[in-house]
Amino acid sequence: MTVSLPYHFDSSAVFRVILRGVGALLVLAILPALLYVLLGRRDGVAALQLLLIAVLVAWFGRLFYKHLEGSRGVITADAIDLEPTSLYGIRLTGPVGRFAIEQFEAVRVERTSVPVDVQGTGGELVRLVGKHGTPNVLIARTTPNAGKILGRELAAAVGLHYEEANAGY
Repeated sequence: MTVSLPYHFDSSAVFRVILRGVGALLVLAILPALLYVLLGRRDGVAALQLLLIAVLVAWFGRLFYKHLEGSRGVITADAIDLEPTSLYGIRLTGPVGRFAIEQFEAVRVERTSVPVDVQGTGGELVRLVGKHGTPNVLIARTTPNAGKILGRELAAAVGLHYEEANAGY
């Protein structure tokens, strides 16, 4: 793998898949069941149970929305342009704007035991680490060792320090 600039990235895909799943569960499963129980069977107890399930699923969706991170943009030799990410017109969390490469101090690869692929293995997160007032930017979620390669090559391409760490979760 050789990183060439401009480098286009999108680390928000996982974020969008999870939120699509939450929305689909609410709209395609729970809502029709709730309507059937209310209008067809007229069962208030079952409707209350389905409503509680809907609230719980929505609460988990809110947690994912609030805590998952992902970015989309382009890295050039002198700057990173971060585009807003959205799902069905709803803006997702994450930094947006143009930041000079000098506003970042390093490319960090964080090892994590959290699965990043369907095999359920741990992986690595590749980030640009911002200096004071500049956000950290998640560039990629990779399988083990792929992040180290990407991180080293990206650091060399943009002239930043390379570092490794444990993700802490």
